[in-house]
Amino acid sequence: MAKEPVRLGPELRKYQGLWVAIRDGKVVEARQTPYELVMVLMERGIDDASIVRSPRSEEPLRIGLG
Repeated sequence: MAKEPVRLGPELRKYQGLWVAIRDGKVVEARQTPYELVMVLMERGIDDASIVRSPRSEEPLRIGLG
């Protein structure tokens, strides 16, 4: 079975392979590791952002529960 490339929104496409903090629908910060990202968010006083990893376009899409 052929794997389809991950289709990212235009905003996340700029941050492929990075951990991204999103608040109010906008990227507020991006870093290589989630630990770096959380530290920067804490320094900036941001405690209400969602954190996701933006996959690279060549990474297979994996969906699962748990």
